[in-house]
Amino acid sequence: MVSVITSFSRITILSYILIFTIIDLALIFEPKLNDVVAGILTTIQSVMVVLFLCNGAAVLYFSKGDSNIILYTAFQLVFFIALAIVLNKLFIPASPALTNNILLLLSFGFITIERLNLDKSVKQLIYAIVSLFITTIVILIIREISDISRFLFVFAIIGALSLIAITLAGNIEYGARLSFNILGIRIQPSELVKLSFIFFLAGCIVKYRDFKGYLFSTIGALVHVLILVHSKDLGTALIFMATFVFLTFIAYKNYILLALEIGLGLIGGIVAYNTFPHIRTRFIAWSDPLSVVDDKGYQISQSLFAIGTGSWFGSGLNKGMPTKIPVVTNDFIFAAISEEMGAIVAICLILIYMCTSICFFNVAFKCHNSFYMLVVSGIAVDFSLQTILNIGGVIKFIPSTGVTLPFISYGGSSLLSMFLAFFIAQCSDGLWRPMKGSRKYHEE
Repeated sequence: MVSVITSFSRITILSYILIFTIIDLALIFEPKLNDVVAGILTTIQSVMVVLFLCNGAAVLYFSKGDSNIILYTAFQLVFFIALAIVLNKLFIPASPALTNNILLLLSFGFITIERLNLDKSVKQLIYAIVSLFITTIVILIIREISDISRFLFVFAIIGALSLIAITLAGNIEYGARLSFNILGIRIQPSELVKLSFIFFLAGCIVKYRDFKGYLFSTIGALVHVLILVHSKDLGTALIFMATFVFLTFIAYKNYILLALEIGLGLIGGIVAYNTFPHIRTRFIAWSDPLSVVDDKGYQISQSLFAIGTGSWFGSGLNKGMPTKIPVVTNDFIFAAISEEMGAIVAICLILIYMCTSICFFNVAFKCHNSFYMLVVSGIAVDFSLQTILNIGGVIKFIPSTGVTLPFISYGGSSLLSMFLAFFIAQCSDGLWRPMKGSRKYHEE
């Protein structure tokens, strides 16, 4: 009975994801769709999200025989409703398609982590609820602050001090200082510093609008990157550097500076390769993982075995062996999805990430405030690059960098950072306008 349900669900899950992806592509690449048709399509997407989540939970319930899975799923659906209410009642959603994409990514995370580790799935839901609560408060505070860009140096100082604290007292994980453990909770400040860094860069560019702004942003970026390099957190350092390069190019559109920045980045990469042994180890594992499968290449080899075993349609939820992959709930969760849901679903997931990135950029370029246009552009760059680095490392397209897969990987810091980024993007065109009934609204 369980085998029949699992086998049938391979087709139904594939169908939900295919329908969702086709609609996503239509919404992105067919600008002539009228509002009525677009509304119908986004509603269908919402239905696909619910069906996907419930179908996955049903398979896991029959496979594991744990009735708590039904309860977890009910809480997850209530959480989705709460998230939608917060966006639609308190704020001004810029893109229903973007909201649907985030909900689907969260569903992938909930289902996959639930399949891998039930205890972690409960924690992930708690992290999501806490993230929604904190994010709502942060957005309300931001809307009360007039011209937040003037606090650009505050963002820079807070970010730099947080990274220095990690350098001095952080826990060493996989050769780098990444996090603190406070009351048994792992906190990774660099995930949140990504946002303060973007606010700093946007503030420099908007406030000075000349070489002075570029100089300040360059010095600030260099300080952040050097601290991360000292912590040996080179994956995050790469994201910071790329965010700086793209944001300054969007603002100044200077190809000479772009070429210079890319050249310096390549030199920095060569220096890092020759300086840090764990970077050379990752390159060895990337270039020929099977030659070092018993040691350095074990993780990437298991990832490739899992993806290959899943083939086009997957082995079915709870029918694969993704737990053989080290840190599968964090860095290599894409391999678990590929093994049990199949390569077609994995390709659809990549397309959904692509559409999500385009949605972020569309929101940015439609924003009427130059500061928030740059902030959301930075968020789009950060989201896109983090996705590329994670999936690229899992499929052996590039060396593994140790970054998480947005909204899917297990972890509270990453989830909170992504929630803040998502809400700031969705509400960006209203953040600089006061809410009715607020103190700032009455003052104006």
